Amino acid sequence: MSGATPALAPRRKGARVIVIVLGLALLVLVGLSTWVGVRALLIKSEVDSLTPLAQELKSAFESGDLDRVDQLIPDFAGHAETAASLSSDPVWAAAEAVPAVGTNLQAVRIVASELDAISAQLPALTAFVRDLSASEDSGQLLPLATLRDASGSIDELNGTMQDAAEQLDAVDTSALISPVSRGVDEVREFVDVAAPALDAAARASDVLPAILGLDRERTILVMLQNPAELRTGGGITGTFAEVKASDGRLSLVGQAQSREFAPHAASIVDLPAEVTTVYSDVVGRFVQNASAPADFALTAEIATAWWQERTGTTPDTIVSVDPYVLGALLSATGPVDLPNGTQLTADNLEEMLLVQPYLTMSSEEQTELYQAAVDAVFTRLSSGGIDIVSLATALQAPIEQGRISVWNADPAENEGIGASLSGPRARQDAAGDGAFAVYFNDATGAKMARFLDIDIDAAVSGCTPQGLAEVVVTVDMASTAPADVETWPTSVTGGGLFGVGAGDIGTNVSVEGPRGSFAGEVIVKGETYPAATAMSDGRATSAARVNLSPAEENRLEFHFFLPEDQARQLAIVHTPLMGPSSVTVAERACV
Repeated sequence: MSGATPALAPRRKGARVIVIVLGLALLVLVGLSTWVGVRALLIKSEVDSLTPLAQELKSAFESGDLDRVDQLIPDFAGHAETAASLSSDPVWAAAEAVPAVGTNLQAVRIVASELDAISAQLPALTAFVRDLSASEDSGQLLPLATLRDASGSIDELNGTMQDAAEQLDAVDTSALISPVSRGVDEVREFVDVAAPALDAAARASDVLPAILGLDRERTILVMLQNPAELRTGGGITGTFAEVKASDGRLSLVGQAQSREFAPHAASIVDLPAEVTTVYSDVVGRFVQNASAPADFALTAEIATAWWQERTGTTPDTIVSVDPYVLGALLSATGPVDLPNGTQLTADNLEEMLLVQPYLTMSSEEQTELYQAAVDAVFTRLSSGGIDIVSLATALQAPIEQGRISVWNADPAENEGIGASLSGPRARQDAAGDGAFAVYFNDATGAKMARFLDIDIDAAVSGCTPQGLAEVVVTVDMASTAPADVETWPTSVTGGGLFGVGAGDIGTNVSVEGPRGSFAGEVIVKGETYPAATAMSDGRATSAARVNLSPAEENRLEFHFFLPEDQARQLAIVHTPLMGPSSVTVAERACV
C-alpha cells in the first residue's frame, strides 16, 4: 500500500495544471466578453446619437438649409467613425462567430461601418448641391456643365449609399434582440429614403446634360396624361407639348390636344401580337391610347409617329407626366397665375384640372384651361432660379408612383435613364423577380376614375410537386360614385355612348406576371371568366373587364404559376391612380 502512494502525485499535479488552464481560459473568456460587452455599449451610445442626427440631416437637406448640414456633418462623422472603429478589431470579429450573440454583433458592425462610409461622402454631396444652386443664369433650369462635371463624385456617393442599402436589407432583424433590431430598422429607414433620391441624382447627372441640350439643341415631346380616364401608364394622352432645350434653357414651341389628331383606320405603328391580344389595335389607332402598352419604348414610338405625322418633327426625347407631377412642381416653385384670373397651386390643382372642368366647362374651355396651365407652369420652370433640393424632393413621390416616364432616341442615353423613370414594365422588373404588375384601362370613355376605390393583394395559395407556386393576385374594386351621378354631364359619365351605362365605371384590368410565369384561371365575382391571355418576353398576362354601378363592389382573382424561388419575392406595381388604393403582399411561400 505504501509503495503505491507516490504514483498519485503526478495525477494531482496534472489535475492542478488542468484546473489552472481552465481557470485562465475562463478568465480570458470573461475578459473577452467584458471587452466586447463594453464596446457594444459604447457603440450603442454612438448609434443612439447618430439616429436623430441622421433625421436632422435629412430634414436640413430637404429644406435646403446647407449651412445647417455643414454644422451637422462633423458631429455625424465623429460618432460614425467611433462606432465603426469600436467594431473593427479581431476580438469583435471572433465574437461574431458565437451562436446567437454573434448575429447581433454582426448587425451592429454593419450599421456602424455603413454609417461611417456614408458620412465620408456627405461633404461631396453638400458641395454638389451648392454648386448647382450657385448658377447666376436665371434662364437655365439647371447648370448643365456643373452637373456633368460632378457626375463622378455623385456616382461614388450613390454607390456607397446603394451598398449600404443592400447590406442593411440583408440583415435578418427577426433574429436580433430588440435594441439591436430597432437600431437596424431606424438606420435602414434613413438609408431607404436617401438611396432612391441619390440614385435619381446620379442618373440625372449622367443623362440630363445631354437631354437638356448641353452639346446641341434637343427636341422634347411632353405627353400630359389624364388619370381621370385611366390607361396603363397613367391616363389618356390629353395634351402634347413640344419643347426645345439648349444648354439648360427651355422654350415651349407649341401644344396640341388629343382631339386635333384624327383616328386611323389601322395602327399608326406595327404593334406586337401580345399588345393587340390584350388591348386590341385601338392602341395605335387613337392617340389617347398611346400609354396603354406596358413597354414605354412602344409608347414613345407611338407618340413619335403621331407627332411626326402632325408636325414633321422627330423628338429626341419623350417625357410622360400627369397633373400630379405639375402639382409637385408647383410645391417647389410656388403657385402660378392663370389668364382667367385664378391661381393654380399644388393644393387646388386636382380640383381645378381634373374635376371642375368636366362639370362646368365645354370641351373648348377645357382645352384653353389645360393649355394655360401647362404654359404657366412651363414659364415658371424656364425662368430658372428654382431651389434644386426642393425640386428634387417634390418630384420624388411622383417618380416612386410611376407618374413620370422618360425615353430617349439615343440608345446609350436611354440606357442611363434608370428603371424608375423608364415606364411601367421597367418598374416591374426593378421591383424584383417575383413582381406582378396590375394595370387599369378605362372603358367608360369619360372621367370617372376618381370614384374608383382599389385594393390589390398578392399571395401564394398553393404549391405543385413540380416546384411551382400558385400565386393569386386579387383586385377588389368599388365605385364610390354618388347615386345620382348618371344625371351629371356626359363629359363626366360618358352618357352611355361607349357601351357602359351612364354613371357606371367600365375598366379593363390586366395583370402581368414576372418572367417565368404562366397564366392560370381568372375568377370574377366567384365565377370563371373567359380572360384574354398573352405571353411577352416570358411574361404571362391575363385581362378581364369589369363594370361597376354606384356603390357596387367586385372582386377579380388572377391565378398564376411561377417557380417557388420567385414566389418568395412577391411584389406589386400598378397604374398610378387618382382614387384611393392599397397594396398587400402576403409573406407565405412554399416550404
